[in-house]
Amino acid sequence: MRSTVTAGHAYVLAVAGCAGVLAGAAGAHAHQAFSHAAKPASCSDSGVMERASASSVDSGEELLWEDDSKYNDALGWATGTWYQRSGALSLIRIAPDHVTAVNDVEWRDWSKNNSTLGTWQQKNGIDHIYFNKTRLDKAPFNTRDARRAVAVHELGHALGLCHKKENVLSVMWTNQPRRTPLQAPTDVDKANYERLWG
Repeated sequence: MRSTVTAGHAYVLAVAGCAGVLAGAAGAHAHQAFSHAAKPASCSDSGVMERASASSVDSGEELLWEDDSKYNDALGWATGTWYQRSGALSLIRIAPDHVTAVNDVEWRDWSKNNSTLGTWQQKNGIDHIYFNKTRLDKAPFNTRDARRAVAVHELGHALGLCHKKENVLSVMWTNQPRRTPLQAPTDVDKANYERLWG
């Protein structure tokens, strides 16, 4: 499985061949009514389900990572928002790898001459989250908030979460506002995470 964040006039994501927009017109969602109930939300892509096997999580307990990226702020932000020592986001330990363990995912940079901003790729062995330097080093995507939004979204995929419909507030939207991209898991994201890992 692969999730790709791309940009034309907007960020665009694709999972298993399905595409959608991650960042649309500025403030497009500001006036929508959202469901505020903390219930899990279904995947927006037909036939896709959240499964532990469609994640980078090792043995249902932890996600160890290795850093080979220059976007350390975005990486640190994403891991810090998806893992907390107590509460709703404490079920899967997310931490740097260490001498006695093999990492589950590597954060890397690549340069692609296309509209890709970032991608999570599940592989045999070690999975990868890539940041596309060609896009993330240029406006409008060279901001701290845009990079954090990409990292949080892609780490959500590494945790097994799928794209969500726009009738719920989620970092896993395929269509997010460009001016204020979501940078932390919402109550819906936490509910999906708990359903998958609780």
